[in-house]
Amino acid sequence: MKKRNKVLSLLVAASMEMSAMVCIEGAAEEQTTIEWWTPNWDEEVSREFVEEFEAENPDIHVELVITDWDTYKDKITVAISTTGAPELVTILLTDVAPFAEKGLLEPLTERAEANGIDMSDFIDAALDITSVDGEAYGLPFRYDGSGIYYNVDILSEYGYDSFPETWDEMLELCDLLYADGIYGFAWPLGNQANAATRLVQQLYTYGGDVLNDDETECLLNSDAAISALNAIVSTIENGQASPSSLEYDNTTMREAFGAGELAFNFTGPFDSSTLDEEYPDLNYATAVIPGIDGMGVTTANGWCVAMAQNCDEENKDAAARFMAYIVQPENQARITQSFPASKTSIQYEEFSTDVLAPFAEQLDNSRAEPSYTRWSEMEPIIYEYIQYAVSGSMTVEEACEGMTQDINSLLQS
Repeated sequence: MKKRNKVLSLLVAASMEMSAMVCIEGAAEEQTTIEWWTPNWDEEVSREFVEEFEAENPDIHVELVITDWDTYKDKITVAISTTGAPELVTILLTDVAPFAEKGLLEPLTERAEANGIDMSDFIDAALDITSVDGEAYGLPFRYDGSGIYYNVDILSEYGYDSFPETWDEMLELCDLLYADGIYGFAWPLGNQANAATRLVQQLYTYGGDVLNDDETECLLNSDAAISALNAIVSTIENGQASPSSLEYDNTTMREAFGAGELAFNFTGPFDSSTLDEEYPDLNYATAVIPGIDGMGVTTANGWCVAMAQNCDEENKDAAARFMAYIVQPENQARITQSFPASKTSIQYEEFSTDVLAPFAEQLDNSRAEPSYTRWSEMEPIIYEYIQYAVSGSMTVEEACEGMTQDINSLLQS
């Protein structure tokens, strides 16, 4: 009898052990694996997010794929265009609409709200960029635009204790500087994307636009466009902007400003840490961009997390849970390289410093960088004619008419 009981006990123990193993195997089988493609500049914080999220959500495993600026768009375009696409991708805000219109991104409004995301907490302008017909296809976590960095010591020598508030007042300052052999600023005309963006920024300040609403007609021969291009050409001709503008990009302009070769610079909030590190003796402050009667317009962009339409349907709920974690206000504050896209987190003390406050104010007068369907083909045309105008081989009016005709031909092809 004792022997029978012993056998029975062994059988029960074995059964329990097998049941436990089945449970463990079942749990492992139930774990969902998702991919998040994130850029290398966000890698450190992204890995922290994964570790924290997996600890709280053991049923979900997140695999990171690290992208880089030079190749990210091409690689993501290919990846999300096929079945088995990565669940989540970090992309520029202005990339969202072109992808969404091709049916490559999952609509997110309902999924986000179901996971506790307050859609009204996103900065309106940022969410507008990632929305198509009122539906969000990307959840923004970074949003920023340009402002002014100025050399406090140089301006003080000329009686300025703050930066001029209008464009004409700024040019008056530049004239004073040029009389003493100092250039006020520069244009980044040595780089195609930088140059086109700055022309568009001026265009927006003058109330113009690049294309009509349905993207069938170019508007770059308008009075606003002529004024915008003339602002670039005339300031170089008059010595208000550096003649080296044809060689500068955003990076070399920052270096020239840091070295005291320019009195001020148009750039973004992300440059402050580099200036502090590389030019510790530079006494600078920041301001909003001067416009016609006050603050001008900045073009703005940022980054968001989006879900691929072609990823595994069974993984979308798990991906939405992780996406919701990424865009929590406190996490936006951790991952952004400049400003978050959350109304809550942009009020955090770290974004309200004297240096960053003008950039936050500037976002109140911002417009998205161009995200037209054929912008990548339009940009080199615009750049070519900017160079014609600056070099003097065309008048401003001829250059504006030329880029308009060439872009119209492109749109009709």
